[in-house]
Amino acid sequence: MATLEKLRNRAGTLVAVVIGLALLAFILGDLFGSGGSLFSRNQFEIAEISGKSIPYQTYQERVDHIAELNKVSRRVNALDEQTMENIREEVWNQLVQEFVLSSNYKNLGIAVSPSELFDMVQGRNLHPIIRQEFGNPQTGEVDVAMVDQFLRNLDADPSGFQRAIWLYLEDIIIRDRLFTKYNNLISKGLYVTNFHAEKSAASRSTRVDMEFVVERYNSVADSLITVSASEVSKFYKNNKHKFQQQASRDVEYIVFPITPSQDDYKLAEEWINKIKDEFRSASDPVQFTNLNSDTPYNERFYKQGELSNEEIDQWAFSARVGEFTDPIFDGESYLMANLVNIEFLPDSVKARHILLSTNVQSQAEYDAVSQKADSLLNVVKRNRTRFAQVAREYSDDPGSAAQGGDLGWFPEGAMVKPFNDACFNGKKGDIVLVESQFGFHIIEIQELGRLTKKVQVALLERNVIPSSRTYQNIYQKASEFAGINNTYEKFTAAAQEQRLSKRLASNLRELDKRVAGLENPREMVRWAYREKVNSVSPVFEFGDNFVVATLKAVREEGVAPMAQVEQEIRAELIQEKKAEKLKGKFSSAIANANSIHNLASELSLQVQEAPGITFSSFSLPAVGFEPAVIAAAVQASEGKVVGPIKGNSGVYALVTNAINIEEVDKSAEATRLLNLYKSRSVREAYEAIKENANIIDKRSRFF
Repeated sequence: MATLEKLRNRAGTLVAVVIGLALLAFILGDLFGSGGSLFSRNQFEIAEISGKSIPYQTYQERVDHIAELNKVSRRVNALDEQTMENIREEVWNQLVQEFVLSSNYKNLGIAVSPSELFDMVQGRNLHPIIRQEFGNPQTGEVDVAMVDQFLRNLDADPSGFQRAIWLYLEDIIIRDRLFTKYNNLISKGLYVTNFHAEKSAASRSTRVDMEFVVERYNSVADSLITVSASEVSKFYKNNKHKFQQQASRDVEYIVFPITPSQDDYKLAEEWINKIKDEFRSASDPVQFTNLNSDTPYNERFYKQGELSNEEIDQWAFSARVGEFTDPIFDGESYLMANLVNIEFLPDSVKARHILLSTNVQSQAEYDAVSQKADSLLNVVKRNRTRFAQVAREYSDDPGSAAQGGDLGWFPEGAMVKPFNDACFNGKKGDIVLVESQFGFHIIEIQELGRLTKKVQVALLERNVIPSSRTYQNIYQKASEFAGINNTYEKFTAAAQEQRLSKRLASNLRELDKRVAGLENPREMVRWAYREKVNSVSPVFEFGDNFVVATLKAVREEGVAPMAQVEQEIRAELIQEKKAEKLKGKFSSAIANANSIHNLASELSLQVQEAPGITFSSFSLPAVGFEPAVIAAAVQASEGKVVGPIKGNSGVYALVTNAINIEEVDKSAEATRLLNLYKSRSVREAYEAIKENANIIDKRSRFF
């Protein structure tokens, strides 16, 4: 029994140990495994602001929400990349402002009350957003009753998008109001001391006429100056603040254009020669064109000189309806033409219009615009003398509305198709209603230009494009180049040997999305921030180009390493030593000179003039930005040679010939300075708070 009891006790301990080890293994697995909750959080973190983590999901949900509102308001199923990028940037700025300033708002008691919000959306102090969305484009006035009616109809929208859009507008208004209050609080705390106002007024009131001589630094050869490694090291150690930098990358890359081969040109030629007889025998050449051509049939009537191919243009105005050309090569395509129709039409039209925009949010609003268009059409048809007045009052085209709807003379094709067809197929004096993508147009045709022979042409076109074989061949060439030349040295040598042109994209920031000459090169920028210097990229495909890149230079955020800025330091030290050398030369000459002209003669320099210099002047005539020289001139006694002065471009000596003191109102100067500080405070205070928030931006991981 004692033995059995002992086993039981040991078994209990053993079980406890095993369970403990299993739990430990589970926890460690959760921590270090690819799905570990603590470490995976960082993988899905888009930013850290003031020590607070912002999950990618939070960011993306806001982006998706605003994107959906944009789709509904624009009546589109998808948004282009530029719009999406603008939305992402808008959401990012919202999140930063929210996380950076929310605690400040709370601590300072800054808030927007319900009554204050009501006043901004329906009351006497309407917010600019409400004025923009609900205001009359011509007068800028807002019908508050219309806003009230809009709010009453929110529940009538079964989709809920109307309410979502309104809540989004309210959110923007509240954010803007909070930010404005915060900035007002800061600006109210700014002031200008009497001393500061007096000094600023004095500096602005003194205006001097001076003469000067300058010996530029490039007059001393660099070879005469010696800078040691220890001097460079010492300068770097004592001036690290000068070498703060943002993270950036330099990338060299080679473009392999995806262009058609000779075989592709041959295939296109064979295609059009094979199909030409079918085109000629087709019962409906227009339908045949739409079914087979790379570009659809264009119903436009062309006058002579407007067809892009000169040979077809000349043929069309001497041929008969129903005739065909032979196949013609035109740059990057093969063409064949059929003359569809000949008409004598006006070469231009003079018209005026009233536009009623259909950029609305619901079918009910669209129907209301349609009814309004019919009503106004009847008004101007009954009394066309009212057309200009109605246009000024109701048209949503502000440019022409101010002119009573007048559009002047315009040629065919200048307007959208429904508008164009109504004008060029109508008669003088017609008043018609047409709809385009912009809305309903009430058009009056005022004058028709002279009748001109015009033609409709069906163009059967076969574009020469790279075949899949050509595509694969170019990709293989780029892939082989990247695979064999996998270091910067090999990359550069191979480019020279194969006479491939290297391009440089310098100072790329982590969130950059554009590189000149490349279409959507974002992936190359992301690659540059993942790799080490001298790495060679895989093959990227950007638009009609394959690209292979090499990472030439890596600059991390913070103080630049000395090796990176050594040449910059040497150049500055060389200039310092040149300045000391020239200052010694100037000092000796100034001691023996009794005028600026004697000094110029002694130093073999030319006297230059600079009239009307004040302390706030930016530069000297024919020299450039020289604040130290300007400050010395304003402070100098009249008639006394002053120098030597170390400037940006050389060493100077000067004499002030005339000092003019103008009366400056100290009070007005204090007001000017205060307004200047207030205008700067909005941006600078917020930027300072953002900097103090230690924002870690991780968007480049996802976009």
